[in-house]
Amino acid sequence: MEPPFPFRRVSVIGLARTGKAVVEALAPRGVSLFVSEARSLAPDERAFLSRYGVEWEEGGHTGRGVEADLVVPSPGVPSQAAVLGEARRRGIPIWSEIELAFRLGRPEALIAVTGTNGKTTTVALVGAILRAAGWDPVVAGNIGCPAISTVGEVEGRPWVLEVSSYQLEWVEAFRPTVAVWLNFAPDHLDHHGTLAAYFAAKAKLLARQADEDAAVLAQEVLAQVSPRARCVDYDRVALPAGWGDGMPDHLRRDLAAAWAAACAAYPGLASSPPPSRAIAPALHQPHRLQRVGEVQGIAFVDDSKGTNAHATAAALAAIPGRVVLILGGRHKGGGYDALVPILRDKVRSCVLIGESQAYFAALLAPAAIPYEMADDPTDALRRAYRAARPGDTVLLSPACSSFDQFTNYAQRGDAFQRAFSALARPAAGLSPEGGTANTSSPER
Repeated sequence: MEPPFPFRRVSVIGLARTGKAVVEALAPRGVSLFVSEARSLAPDERAFLSRYGVEWEEGGHTGRGVEADLVVPSPGVPSQAAVLGEARRRGIPIWSEIELAFRLGRPEALIAVTGTNGKTTTVALVGAILRAAGWDPVVAGNIGCPAISTVGEVEGRPWVLEVSSYQLEWVEAFRPTVAVWLNFAPDHLDHHGTLAAYFAAKAKLLARQADEDAAVLAQEVLAQVSPRARCVDYDRVALPAGWGDGMPDHLRRDLAAAWAAACAAYPGLASSPPPSRAIAPALHQPHRLQRVGEVQGIAFVDDSKGTNAHATAAALAAIPGRVVLILGGRHKGGGYDALVPILRDKVRSCVLIGESQAYFAALLAPAAIPYEMADDPTDALRRAYRAARPGDTVLLSPACSSFDQFTNYAQRGDAFQRAFSALARPAAGLSPEGGTANTSSPER
């Protein structure tokens, strides 16, 4: 039996993937729903809302958006948006989609993973470990399906969620059985405004935990928080025999965090770990250091998921040899100075893309790091290839979000891979001597 829903009228602010998932979850419960969207809706979106009997406004938020008992903002809605300020002034509760899902779901255990980087890989690994050990986890959140879309599946099962700071800033009762905070570095300052506000949003992951819960943390995070839950430093966790051998450091850390989280939720796992081959596929996520192919001894790697300086630095550190880096997009408001030392050490040249070209040019020029501007993915690859030498790697790791030119990082990565496929053909002229390109199919 589903738990009763305590609100009669709910306003959903923003109709992206999350907003649609909230509508689909609440409409069958008889809740009166209203959607407020800042942009103009597409015809299929209007049809979607009509199908569920939902009223809406578009092209801006009016007072109708707060004529409700509960407001649920989509993750991209700025916390300082006037409509949310008015809701706070009126004392209307504001819940993120994960808070809403938490109130409705009844899992056996909830493992929630956050951090500046590595969330998706770690969540996939936790799911793979539990699945290989005989449990039947539901894996959701930012990794794919919104948590709210899975509340009907989780009763009596492990629930493994990837959660972001955007979602955590609007939680109240959200309480993971196991909270995993992987790392912390400047990111999303364009949304949160300050590094302190970003940290405070992340810290809400731990706020409601109790003594019987577990907090799996990096040492850098553990030094800054005092959770009530039992703390586990995942860098000190021993992996089962044969796990992590020869693995890059960033992946080994994700694996250690996932293993620590799975064991914290199900302690019996420690004495009977599944074979490493059962979890190996989860280590290779699309658009995260994904080798696309090679031309004339130059490797091409898609790390479109590297959307901040911390992720791009990790990608550069993981690649042997010199790199020509494709960098740029919509920058996050700060934290990029930390990239300069590794750029000096590893990068032969940068190719700048997107609306942040001038921003990065101003960062790179004083450091005497070579760069040039590109118009589109094909132009970026041509320029990067021409700057590279045999043994180098052309790396797409933009350190920025994709929203200036693409819907998301995956679309940007797909564009990079399509451009590589086109340019790697000998007839395309990418090979300087017109020789045959040595290419490999993208991993999926």
